[in-house]
Amino acid sequence: MAKKIIKHSGFSLARIVTKNGSGNIDKLIQSLSRTSPSNPWVVFRDSDAKCPVELRRHLTKSDTANPAFLLRIVHPMTEGWLMADPQSFSQYFKIAAKTVPVDTELLPHAKRTLLALCSKSRNRDIRSDLVHPDGSAGPLYVSQINKFAEDYWDVAAAAQNSPSLHRALVRLEELRSFLLTQ
Repeated sequence: MAKKIIKHSGFSLARIVTKNGSGNIDKLIQSLSRTSPSNPWVVFRDSDAKCPVELRRHLTKSDTANPAFLLRIVHPMTEGWLMADPQSFSQYFKIAAKTVPVDTELLPHAKRTLLALCSKSRNRDIRSDLVHPDGSAGPLYVSQINKFAEDYWDVAAAAQNSPSLHRALVRLEELRSFLLTQ
């Protein structure tokens, strides 16, 4: 998902770093926030149902903004941003479009909602790849989500339904403008 958003915003990527969990990302945010314009960083992190403003304040521990560092709190979870493009989501995961929530930012746990939707997919492979019988993420959850995000997800369509994604795109444009003047 991050790669698609970055490309959509007109950036080219030097490197993508995944840390498998917000706790691991949180440990890096302080050092990344001190980056220079020659080495900008964009970090996407789920809010995990916390207040995004308070979470940002806690993670950055600074009132001074660094224009070469962008921390975007995904509210409530990245899965919500993906479901905010209901047309592509329903087509890829073979579910009825009317079952995709209209306002994914109000979901208490977007990943659980995504898993529940995919458990009802008309495609058996989608069901078995994404969802274990107990409702938890299946063996190919990450690869299927990444494939959807990279090849099918429409960032612009999702941003129309997700205010936090829209704000992220605006901030990325501001970062891009800043970097072009350096």
